[in-house]
Amino acid sequence: MRGAGERVARFFRQTVAELRRVVWPNRQQTVTYTAVVLGTVAFLAALIWVVDFVIRQVIQLVLPG
Repeated sequence: MRGAGERVARFFRQTVAELRRVVWPNRQQTVTYTAVVLGTVAFLAALIWVVDFVIRQVIQLVLPG
């Protein structure tokens, strides 16, 4: 069981070392990336809404009632 504990400890040491090498975005980059993501989500939501609306209208024309 000692080998498993050593492997877990090594895993966490390597994880911490890797996180120290990460280049974190600055505040301006974070704001820019967030705006891009929100804009993309809003665009895709609107696109899905339009496609859904068109499909619903076509179905109502084909299947009245």
